[in-house]
Amino acid sequence: MEGEAGFRRKSAFGCLNWLGIYAGKHLDSASFNTNAIGGYLVGKIGHRRVLVSLCAIGTVCFVILGLTSNPIALYILIAFGGACTVGTMNLANTYISEYYPREIRTTGIGWALAFGRIGAIVAPTLIGLLLAANYSPQNAFMTFTVPSIMAALALLAVKERYGSYDKLQLEGNIKLKATSNV
Repeated sequence: MEGEAGFRRKSAFGCLNWLGIYAGKHLDSASFNTNAIGGYLVGKIGHRRVLVSLCAIGTVCFVILGLTSNPIALYILIAFGGACTVGTMNLANTYISEYYPREIRTTGIGWALAFGRIGAIVAPTLIGLLLAANYSPQNAFMTFTVPSIMAALALLAVKERYGSYDKLQLEGNIKLKATSNV
């Protein structure tokens, strides 16, 4: 017979499992809003500015997430953190596609998505190892800031003059003639 300790352990696992499912759905709904609002902002101020801003907001959310214990603040921060991480990938796909010729564009996006999946696979294991090594959950959440910072730095390193591959090909093959409707 397991006794009271076994019952508490199973109950705690059930609560943590439920919290993970709830947080995952919360992240997903927040990422939907990022696609709509972020898409609009990309049209107004450009991909890089929007993506770097979302990475910066995500970093701040994860730092604050590690510092607070207020349940309402945690849900709000999880929503913003999810919007700034999960939702950003859809906006990044269109940005990435501008740097590949049409013939291999899907391969380029596939590589980017695969690289992103590595983080989704490694993150739960890393968090589990940190918690097993007696890190507090707050400090473990702060490790999510590292990929956000790395993504922002990588986006800042992109040379946008090489973007819009189709436009570069068009300008290279055809002389553009300026016309005036005055």
